[in-house]
Amino acid sequence: MTAVYGSAPTKVGAQLLLHADGRISGNLGGGHLEHTTREALQSAQSAPPWWEQRFVLGGVSDQCCGGVVDVVLVEVPSDLAPLYVPGASRWYQRRDGRLRLLGGEYVGRRFGLPQPKDKNSNSPAWITPGEIFLSPAAQRQALWIFGAGHVGRAIAALAISLDFSTVVFDRRREWLEPGAFPSAVELCPDWDLARLPIPDDDTVVLILTYSHALDFALLRHFSSLSLAYLGVIASKSKAARFRHAAQREGWVLSPALRMPMGLPGMGKSPVEIAVSVLGELLQLRHQRPQRKEKLDVGLECLG
Repeated sequence: MTAVYGSAPTKVGAQLLLHADGRISGNLGGGHLEHTTREALQSAQSAPPWWEQRFVLGGVSDQCCGGVVDVVLVEVPSDLAPLYVPGASRWYQRRDGRLRLLGGEYVGRRFGLPQPKDKNSNSPAWITPGEIFLSPAAQRQALWIFGAGHVGRAIAALAISLDFSTVVFDRRREWLEPGAFPSAVELCPDWDLARLPIPDDDTVVLILTYSHALDFALLRHFSSLSLAYLGVIASKSKAARFRHAAQREGWVLSPALRMPMGLPGMGKSPVEIAVSVLGELLQLRHQRPQRKEKLDVGLECLG
């Protein structure tokens, strides 16, 4: 998807992927525009054509969104296929009306041509004004979950599909069973509160351990830091006790604190709590201004 004008069920950069085995993954928002694009992809298996189409989402398209979107079919050389994974940046060249994938970067490794530079700073020869289409890696918000119990597992499982960079901390190794978590979730059994790195101010911290004493120690630690969201799983009585204890000790609760965390009235099962917490995090994600630059780095477990 290279352009979106007005109301549409998708955004620039949305994509469908035709795999070597014939599978199609991804989505463009459904409806007539996705059906037509899927047909074009299936036709491309035998003879990859140049294909570009503008969809007016109304009338004959049987979609009444009212907006307009442009879809382009791009052939992906086999050596650039690794760029079509979450967290990769890609850069394209549009020349003579066609869009061509030139290169990109994933976890520090570059593929194809170097990243386009500003046209006034020794840009590569193939770059001219108006020819470059950039698809930067999505900003992956850091999510630290303290507690690998039933609720922590449910949140971690859903968070990965919502593009959170998720780390679960729990000293109980039996609860950090890798098979209980998506492979993209980082598991940290050996951690110490005093040695935790300082999170950036876009980080989400969720506190839901097996111990109320540990929960309170974590709340005290993170309340002094700038965070996007600090959540504590709590009943009304637990929340009141924690607030009174903080007042007695003379420290201020974080303005990012949600205790109890999550949207109210969503139920008490692990999955219901996970949905309520991630629903609240998604609301905050779409309300906050986008950061212009963010370095996505892995968090190493401290042993």
